[in-house]
Amino acid sequence: MWWLIATSVVAGAGAGRCARLTAGRYGGRVRPGWCEAVCAVGVAVTVRTGGVDAAPWVLPCATAFWWWCIALAVTDLCVRTLPNRLTLPGFLVIAGFGAVTGSAGAAVLGGLLLASAYLAMYLGAPGALGAGDVKLALGVGAATGLAGGDAWVCAAALAPALTATAGCVVLVARRAPRPLPHGPSMCAATLVALFSAHIT
Repeated sequence: MWWLIATSVVAGAGAGRCARLTAGRYGGRVRPGWCEAVCAVGVAVTVRTGGVDAAPWVLPCATAFWWWCIALAVTDLCVRTLPNRLTLPGFLVIAGFGAVTGSAGAAVLGGLLLASAYLAMYLGAPGALGAGDVKLALGVGAATGLAGGDAWVCAAALAPALTATAGCVVLVARRAPRPLPHGPSMCAATLVALFSAHIT
């Protein structure tokens, strides 16, 4: 098992570096080390949970998904945008993975349901969400859809709760806080939901 964890840490650190560089292309700049550490731990924990007998695609898929989530979260935190070049292709890749594993319906349905809910909020309360959040909802909804209904509900409910909690903390710290980006909470909630679904 040690070799699998070591490989996961190295792969995760590489994904973190790529995520940091990807975010940098869109103006999202953070100090070296943060993205690498988060991805290294995240990928290692994901693979460790699967164990030695996990399918051979778990490591590459976990590495790619952590890269995607961290790149989007950092970009949104720094420049308040979720690039179309990351959100929409992410959904297509996840839906394609669903097709390969025989779960394309669950992926597409999960993505469309969550994106529809976000679109309704975007149109009904302008300024509460951005168009990028609606597009990201396709991808994270598809990912949690593959993990089952419980994971989908968990991610859908947890994301607004995380943003609201962060907003309260910022409001206490500053009298006139800037609007918080919602993308990081969506990514974090998705990762938590997928991990919870995997260990239960």
